[in-house]
Amino acid sequence: MVSERNRIIELEKYFQSIGIDINIGKNKARGHKGVFMHRLDNFRIDVSKNIEEQNVLPVLLHEFAHYLHYYYDKSLKSLDFIFGDLDDELREELIKVTILDVPKDIASSLYTAKKSLASEIKELGEKIRQKYPDFKLSEKSKLIEKGFSHPLKYLLKYDRVRVFNKLYSIENLDKDFELDSIQKDYILLKSKQRYLKRVNSRINKLNRYYNTPTELFARFVEMFYTNPNKLKTIAPRAFQKMSEAQIPQLKKIETIING
Repeated sequence: MVSERNRIIELEKYFQSIGIDINIGKNKARGHKGVFMHRLDNFRIDVSKNIEEQNVLPVLLHEFAHYLHYYYDKSLKSLDFIFGDLDDELREELIKVTILDVPKDIASSLYTAKKSLASEIKELGEKIRQKYPDFKLSEKSKLIEKGFSHPLKYLLKYDRVRVFNKLYSIENLDKDFELDSIQKDYILLKSKQRYLKRVNSRINKLNRYYNTPTELFARFVEMFYTNPNKLKTIAPRAFQKMSEAQIPQLKKIETIING
């Protein structure tokens, strides 16, 4: 039985033989576990020095999958070369595989923050509507804002602002300004809406990243060689298509992994 260390050595030799420079544990891989880079016909895979030894093989496979995708489709938009017509069922299988690797702590914290902010924004809006029944969360209120002067007006757009060497912030509203409850709630509302916008932007960015064809493929390839039994259960059709694919690079990897 081939040891994992020997698999890594053999994979590294193979990747180098087809023109890919390999750096394992020599840098931080641009802040990621690993990274695939290319410039014209120059290719490189870095595996971060910050990851545990047992994660080197999956990361190496993952980054090679990015190379392979680029090799067969420079646009990185199609997976026809491996799956043929990627119908909804196949795509759903790939997404299921990818979801397993989404950082649960990051995703959970973002969705928790989104839910909490939405609740707080709704509550503040209801309090403001007690005085201004026509108030809408999606629109600014000229009636309320007309009572604001500088530097308070800056806090309608920013949580912190420095004016003539003095720092004004949302946290110090009561200390720096004399506001009635509606004015304070309105300022806080605008701050929380900005925060929610940033949270939604991060959620959308995560969704776009994890649903790109190249990420779906890379995470699938990673599991195909490191946990095939589990993959067969989660994505049976995709697993079958991958098993039947006549792609020489994948056949070589299979030989190395299986000894």
